[in-house]
Order: sequence, then structure tokens, then C-alpha cells
Amino acid sequence: MRIVLVGIFLAFVYGGALSAADCGEVPHKVPFIPSGETAGEDGIRTARDAVVKYSAEVDEYLACMDARAPRILPYLTKEQKVRWDEDLADIHDRRRDVQNEMNLAIRSYRGANRD
Repeated sequence: MRIVLVGIFLAFVYGGALSAADCGEVPHKVPFIPSGETAGEDGIRTARDAVVKYSAEVDEYLACMDARAPRILPYLTKEQKVRWDEDLADIHDRRRDVQNEMNLAIRSYRGANRD
């Protein structure tokens, strides 16, 4: 019976129900980044602000998950720990890709609007 309860607890934790309660949802709404060559100043500024906000949300989520890790990781299997690390790395990589795309759009905007 105890093994069943531990299994249910781990499934609940790893399934994300507690994750959502403790750290919220994974920031998944990636901001729209316009083409730097055709975007106006307001469009680039709005996109940049959205990327900064998204990045801050990712930072907050990852910090929360890092804080939770010592309480949860001891109870996970090796495969679950690998998945935990991969999932968090994917979130970080997605954020980095969005930031890089924004930087390219800004460079393109500046190149297209040089006098």
C-alpha cells in the first residue's frame, strides 16, 4: 500500500499538478517578433518589451523550479531526473532562441533605417 501511495504522489508531482501550484504554468506564449526590415519603430519597441517580459517570466519560473528541485529530485527515478533537466533546458533554450531572434530583428531594423 505504501508503494502505491508513493507512486501516486510521484505521478502527481511529476505530472505537473504541484508544479503548477508552486511555480505556475510554464511560460509558453512566445512573443511575436516582426521582421526588422519592415517593422516600424513602435513594432520593434513593442516586440522588445514583450521579449523582456517573456524572459523575466522564464527567469522566475526556472528560479522557482530550481528552488523546488532539492525537495523533489531525491524521489525521482534516474529517467525522471533526466527528463526534469531536459524540460528545464528546453525552456531555457526556447527563451534564448527568442532573444536571439529579437536581436536579429533589431539589427535588421537598424540596418534598414540608416540614413
